[in-house]
Amino acid sequence: MKRILVLSAIFILCLACLCSCGLFNKSCEHSEVVDAAVAPTCTEAGLTEGKHCSKCGEITVAQQPVAPKGHTEVLEDAKKATCTEDGYTAGVHCSICNAEIIAKDVIPAAHTYGEWEDISVSDCFLPGERQRICSACNYVDSEKLDKIEHSFLKDADTGLFTCEHCEAFIFAGNIYAAFDVYVNWYEAYKACSEMGGHLVTITSKYEQEVLTNMIRNRDYSFVTTVEYFYFTAGMKNTDGWQWATGEEMNYTHWGPVLEGGNQWHVALTTMINSSGNAKMQVGDWEDLYHMYDTGYICEWENEITETEHYFTEWETITEVSCFNDGEEYRFCTHCGLEETKTVTQLQHNFIFNEATGVNACEHCGAAMYDGKIYKIFEIKMSWYDAYEYCQNLGGHLATITSENEQTFINTYMNSVNYNSRTWLGGYNDGKAFQWITDETFDFTNWYPGQPDADSSTGYFVAMNYDSSYNGRWHDHSPLDTKYFICEWESN
Repeated sequence: MKRILVLSAIFILCLACLCSCGLFNKSCEHSEVVDAAVAPTCTEAGLTEGKHCSKCGEITVAQQPVAPKGHTEVLEDAKKATCTEDGYTAGVHCSICNAEIIAKDVIPAAHTYGEWEDISVSDCFLPGERQRICSACNYVDSEKLDKIEHSFLKDADTGLFTCEHCEAFIFAGNIYAAFDVYVNWYEAYKACSEMGGHLVTITSKYEQEVLTNMIRNRDYSFVTTVEYFYFTAGMKNTDGWQWATGEEMNYTHWGPVLEGGNQWHVALTTMINSSGNAKMQVGDWEDLYHMYDTGYICEWENEITETEHYFTEWETITEVSCFNDGEEYRFCTHCGLEETKTVTQLQHNFIFNEATGVNACEHCGAAMYDGKIYKIFEIKMSWYDAYEYCQNLGGHLATITSENEQTFINTYMNSVNYNSRTWLGGYNDGKAFQWITDETFDFTNWYPGQPDADSSTGYFVAMNYDSSYNGRWHDHSPLDTKYFICEWESN
């Protein structure tokens, strides 16, 4: 069996050898297929036509390489740049494949300008402007210039910080500047807005005073009219006068005659007008027609960076007296910080006056008698208001319960040259007269024929020092306004 297997293997090898030697092969009857030619391009080689057998793959006609054709160069003309359109340099491209052979460089469009010329000069409120003109197309190029920064220095005369460039000044946290021009109210309103501010509003007597001083010290040689004013933001509508900023017009400073008439806007008078009302003063408010041409004042909020305050002198708001504390006020003219302080109530210091026979306080003029203090207040009030006023001072309307007390009161009133009527603390409750202190109403000093009023008009006691009445009593309506005398127990 083993011998058979070996012989079989040898037979197979011999058969394979004979086949490989072609003893049993026939030649291929080729079926030719054309290999298409490839045309050369400007930059890449091509191939000639060839053939191969579709059965055995034998190449019967080999394809041959064909060299690249190379570019067909075309010159592109240069273009001159204009003022508004870019130009370019000459270039080269291939007319066959459009390949860029020599690139065109862009020549940017550009104006041919002359020198810059100033149109307007910069100041602290508006930037200036300059322009230049293209000599080729007359195009005008303009640009804004930087504004000038304020440079505030303290003015020795006014105490305010004033700009050395524009004369604007700082007051109470705001910047103010006057503009000496001839414009109507609407133009003035717009001008202030474009400068980042608004037409001035005047909301206190202090603001009024500083603006009045500014107006008073200006040079008006530029004025060509008989009248000149400065517009403010004041305006009139159906609800009355108000500020264009929306603020209520709680403070006013109308001139003595005009007092907010029929025109529509508030202006400050300069008093340079020879034809103006003689009673008007510099800074007085006057109502003007909106189309009147004159100057204006603008106002800006100021960002305060300094830490030092510049306070005004203390101003008395409430006078200190022997009956009440006083109050004083001041504010920083630079940032507007307000301060108040209390002035402690004075202590009575009574000194007897030999000439008048009255023991009077050197501070307030009150008089002391029999352990009580009396003072006349020459402030006209109704009986009810006078009653409350004395109560608020820790006392009460004076009561006179004896002839000696009446005599002293007469001496005191004569010492202060009093010659009018004054309320006392007496009243009628509908049954009889009595004192507000519940003291007995035994002593009276009625003028003959008094009391004479019915319940609708009288029933409240007043002393009369008119003419020769010398302190005799009358009854009056409580709504009459008279001076009054208060009384306190001496401590």
